[in-house]
Parts: sequence; structure tokens; C-alpha cells
Amino acid sequence: MDAVYNETLGFTQVIAVSLPERTDKRDALSLSSALTGFKITWQDGVKGETIPDRALPVGWNRKGGAKDTNLGSWRGHVNAIRRIIDDDLPSALIVEDDVDWDVNIKLQLYRFALAAKELQTKGSWLYEVPFPQKDNPNPVTESPYGRHWDLLWLGSCQASFNADLPEDLSIPNDLQDNRQVFIENDDTVPSQKHRSGNNRFEWDAYPNNTRIVYVQGDHICTYAYALTQLGARRALEYMSLRGQHKNFDHHLSDLCRTMGNGIRCIGIVPSLFMHHRPRGLVSGDSDIGYGTTGGAGSPAFRETGSTSGILYSTRLNVQRLLRGEKPEMQWND
Repeated sequence: MDAVYNETLGFTQVIAVSLPERTDKRDALSLSSALTGFKITWQDGVKGETIPDRALPVGWNRKGGAKDTNLGSWRGHVNAIRRIIDDDLPSALIVEDDVDWDVNIKLQLYRFALAAKELQTKGSWLYEVPFPQKDNPNPVTESPYGRHWDLLWLGSCQASFNADLPEDLSIPNDLQDNRQVFIENDDTVPSQKHRSGNNRFEWDAYPNNTRIVYVQGDHICTYAYALTQLGARRALEYMSLRGQHKNFDHHLSDLCRTMGNGIRCIGIVPSLFMHHRPRGLVSGDSDIGYGTTGGAGSPAFRETGSTSGILYSTRLNVQRLLRGEKPEMQWND
């Protein structure tokens, strides 16, 4: 369990997907990770317009309005997944370059690891590889997060539990698993009005200061997710070879919802990694799309940065951490 406190958060690598020209985001992520005790390995992002038609995934309708920015996001993430395979990494945490996390991230991950291992106990469908093969890798024997997982979804903007989904998606009854493990008395969970991510469920149904760890149902946004070597192989087949007709995060969620290729996914809400909106031009927030403030040339300026759902934001405490001061909460209500 102590491996959670190492310089890669208990994984073999922490990989950040980032366009090379977004030096602003790289500066912020390098400093934030250094101040909270872990190391980033960079994976260059991809601009969708550089991908030729002959390399498009099956189902991607560029002429029908599918955005090249979404295509580039897909390719950047898929390249990170393929890197796990090419470099024979037992596991890796993949993050986007605009994420933020609590200054207490290592303690949070330690408690998450305990809860995730509880879901993997003998008797759970997670415990057995659904499609065992003689040559399947078993790379996570030393992982603090357990031995029987393929994907950990640690940062999302919306989440639904299996029991709340409107369809069964052909999952056999004996593989349905609606268990939840609570991480209680977590003082880093913000009050209800500052939480996000609940889709088809209400926070009122759960105690305050509680995070929920569960066999994943449906997630949107891929701020942070971890894969094992076997998980990367299962994901690459589904996310690339089989085709891609929707945004990367929705397609990855489908993989978990359908347990495609036998993948075993575990999620957490409220999320441990979230999107940070920094001080500066609002148009610089996303390399995929822009909000209601206009396009890439919009002059709209944000005076104060913020991160939804993160109480002791690392990004907002950078100067305090550099001075050796106690970090402050975003909200105290």
C-alpha cells in the first residue's frame, strides 16, 4: 500500500496528454505535480486535422460534421494507451493537461485503493478474468489498487451507477454488480453545492464527507483514468481497431458499461481529478471546443481561477505551497 505514496502514485507511470504548443498547461502541470510529490511523463497530443482520411477509425464521419478537435483528442488518448503496450508498462495513470487535484491526493488515493480492493474480493466477478487466456499478462500483482482491475476512472465530470442506467446493455445477470464501498469521514469532500458529477442520483442519498467507490456504470470526461497492461490491450482494440464514431470519453464509457473485451472498471465519485479553469483567457481552457464566450479569438478574460469539486485545490494553492504555508480551502461553507 505504501506504493501509493511514491513518485508515480502507485502506478508505473503518470502520463499527461498535452499538445506540445500548450506550454502554459505543461508549466502548470509540472509545477503542481512536483509540489504534491509525483512525476509526469509527457505524451504529445495530436491535432485532428493532421490525421489523413485513410487513418480515420471506422465510423468517424469527418464529412458529416464530426469535429477534428474531437478526433485529435481521441488520437492523443489512444496514443497514450498504446504507449502502455509498446513500453510494456504494468500500469499507468493517464491525465489530461488541464487537471487539478487536492493537495492531499496521495492520502485520497490510499483510501481509494483500500475501497477498490474491497470490491475485488473473492466471489466478485472482478476477481476472475472473464476471458482467461494462457498468455494474458498479470501485471498488477504488486499494485496497491489490487490485482483484479483493468481500468480505474479517477476523474470525470458526470457519473451514473449501474443500477440507475436505463438499459442492461446485454450484461448477463450473473455479471451485474451494483455494490458500493463508502470512503467515510473524508474531510476533503466539499459541501453539496460545490460538488459535481452526479448523474441520475442525488447527493442527499449519501452521507456528507463521503466518496463512493463502485463497479463503474457510466462516466463522461476523461480527466484521469488508469489502465493495466491487460486493460490497455482491451481498450485499444475497442477504442481503435473496432472503430470510433463518438467522442473518446463516451466511447470509453461504453467499453466499461458493456464490459467489452471483459474489461473490469472501477470508478469513484466525487472525482479525485477535475478540470481547472485558470486565470486568463477563457478561450484557452480547452483545445477541443469553446464555451458560450466565443471562439479561439474571444477576448473574454477570467480574473480568478477555479476548480469544481476540489476542496484544497493544488492549482489554487501553488504560491502557498512554494512558501511552505498551509493550503487553504476554496470554500468554507
